[in-house]
This record gives sequence, structure tokens and C-alpha cells, in this order.
Amino acid sequence: MKLAEAMNTYNPALSEIKKRGYTVKIELDESQNKIECWIAQKQDIEIFGFNPLSLLVLIIIAEEHGNNWNKEHTEDWYGKILENSEI
Repeated sequence: MKLAEAMNTYNPALSEIKKRGYTVKIELDESQNKIECWIAQKQDIEIFGFNPLSLLVLIIIAEEHGNNWNKEHTEDWYGKILENSEI
């Protein structure tokens, strides 16, 4: 199987977000022609993403790690990949 980030993956991502109980809305720019960000909300959780895919990943991070999502120690995979092109 091959799967790539593309607009045809937005609806499956939005479907998963809705299944998790979030409401989703968009914020438009001043001209009302361009989407500035996607916003998912559920109870006291508010998550912002550039597209439905990034929104879904941020929801998963929030659900898995809660308010301490950025305090947990993780490897610098980003830096390692940039240095080596793979891990």
C-alpha cells in the first residue's frame, strides 16, 4: 500500500476527527477566500492545524499525552532524520 498526503485524504481525516467527538470549523483570511487554519473543539480542548491531516495528528498527540504533551522526553527524530535522511 502507498498513501500520500493529498486532498483526497482530507475526508477520511475529518471523518476520524468527527468519530472522536470533535466539532470542526475553519478560519478564513480577511478576504474570506483562503483558509487560514482548521480548528477542532471538544469540551475544553481546542486544536489548530493547517489542514485536516495535521489537525488529526495534533488531536492524537493531545489525546495520548494531554496537557504535558511538550514536557515528555522524546528523541530528536526530526534532527536525526535531517542528518541521516533515514532512521
